[in-house]
Amino acid sequence: MTADAAILGISVAVLLVALVSGRIERSLITGPMLVVTLGVLGSFLFDFELPMTGTVTLFLEITLALVLFSDASRIDLKALRDDHRWPQRMLLIGLPLAILLGAAAAALLLGLPVGLALLLGVILAPTDAALAEPVLVTDELPMRVRQTVNVESGLNDGLALPALFIAIAFSGAEEGLSAADVVLPFVRQLGLGIVGGVFFGVIGAWLFGKGIASGWMGPAYHKIGIVALALAAFGGTELVQGSGFVASFLAGMIFAAKSRNTGPGLFEFAENESSSLVLVAFLMFGASEVRPLIENPPAIEIWALALVSLVVVRPVAVALSLIGRRLAVPTRLFFGWFGPRGLASIVFLLLALEELPEIPPDLFDAVIVTVTLSILLHGISAYPASMALARSLERSFDVSMPEMEEIHPHPMRAISVRRQSPD
Repeated sequence: MTADAAILGISVAVLLVALVSGRIERSLITGPMLVVTLGVLGSFLFDFELPMTGTVTLFLEITLALVLFSDASRIDLKALRDDHRWPQRMLLIGLPLAILLGAAAAALLLGLPVGLALLLGVILAPTDAALAEPVLVTDELPMRVRQTVNVESGLNDGLALPALFIAIAFSGAEEGLSAADVVLPFVRQLGLGIVGGVFFGVIGAWLFGKGIASGWMGPAYHKIGIVALALAAFGGTELVQGSGFVASFLAGMIFAAKSRNTGPGLFEFAENESSSLVLVAFLMFGASEVRPLIENPPAIEIWALALVSLVVVRPVAVALSLIGRRLAVPTRLFFGWFGPRGLASIVFLLLALEELPEIPPDLFDAVIVTVTLSILLHGISAYPASMALARSLERSFDVSMPEMEEIHPHPMRAISVRRQSPD
């Protein structure tokens, strides 16, 4: 397939999604579901392949870097410490538990060694806010419920990055790599990623502050400047062989902390732009990986692991992390279910493929199957589950219910308008 044909196909698919966007916002179909379907249909109808190598991999990595920066910049750390106890526990307790439970499931069902099982547990732990968008924009849900999903999904992919490097190091040791080959890349990538994130976050905040205060920087260029800063953090850190993803995440967090009062709307940056890139990423995923899944379905053990990851691992980890919190049972189940796997899992897999000499096909297939099922199951269930929880809380309404407490709102990564009941 030529580059021109790929550009045409991607453009037409995104245009089709844009043309029917108002309709799908009132249905059970989500944008990611639609673009993945279009990618699969296009690959079958025109018989083309779009392997996740080279330019496609770079596009996916840049997209995740922008998402990491954006998500981190939207979170007010002081507010997170003060009144967002639920996502705190889900991130600090639930995320490590999900990794460990996922690793145990991978070892049991696929027979993977410890390092690779841990690697798969890490890859499938982060959640994707893009796939939870119907939850974020359903106004019938209490704000605290929506903000919990928003904050947790916005931070867990960045917090999972150190665990990914540790798992890659373990896996490398199992495959016979020397201690230097295992430890030095881990230390270099994580250390330089932290240094790069601090550098670009501090310098970026200083430059923006000076530019806006002096009037040299026009409001129309705020978004352009922030996108450039996020890409500079990623590219500059990767240039010195550090982790651009760690740098992008930390840069966004530091930039936000130092620029919180710079101006209204500064941190609701590039929502439409980053969401468009995410849609293209899912289109590529559908065209490159879902078609082979249909033509040559993996073994039953792969499907079983995917379902266990979605239905057991995440819900159990979240339930354990929220022990001691006063939440209604439907709310706990809701938080446990809405951990959709998406872009971060795909890119984490690509990073592992770059760093390790050999990845077992079962591990690769398990990630692809889990993400595919998540796009479908979480997309279909998002709005009905949101409305079911809203009705449940309304029936048992009590002013003292913790779900009804007012909290500091963080901007949400969502481009849809308020959803209406499906036709």
